[in-house]
Amino acid sequence: MTQEPVHLDDHHVLIHASRGQVWQAVLDQSEKILSRGKPIAWILGANPPNGFAVTAEEPHRRLDLSGRHRLATYLLRFELADPPEQEGSTVLVARSYADFHGLIGRGYRAALLASGGHVAAVRLMLRAVRTAATKR
Repeated sequence: MTQEPVHLDDHHVLIHASRGQVWQAVLDQSEKILSRGKPIAWILGANPPNGFAVTAEEPHRRLDLSGRHRLATYLLRFELADPPEQEGSTVLVARSYADFHGLIGRGYRAALLASGGHVAAVRLMLRAVRTAATKR
């Protein structure tokens, strides 16, 4: 991707684990995302076929997962930061970006955001990372 899509939203979670533990949990979660094919990704003609690929990585700081299909170009960015006065904890931010293509793409955007499906999926990912990181 040459240009970053439009910013949609951010979701934050404070995780009581070291940055290293959180980073490993982010990598593990992203592997799950990358390894499972989704029927909707196939139907929409996703590239890559499973919906996402790692497009940028700064170890212990940032991981970008990007993709595209007939209706949208998208980016999910995980960023890690040390919270002030919370030694031994890490803030994980999931930032979503997307450009929606054409009239049908705009309808897809409306349905995705109005249904709460996008927010629920991102929050589920953050909870999975938090659970994995705190078990290490």
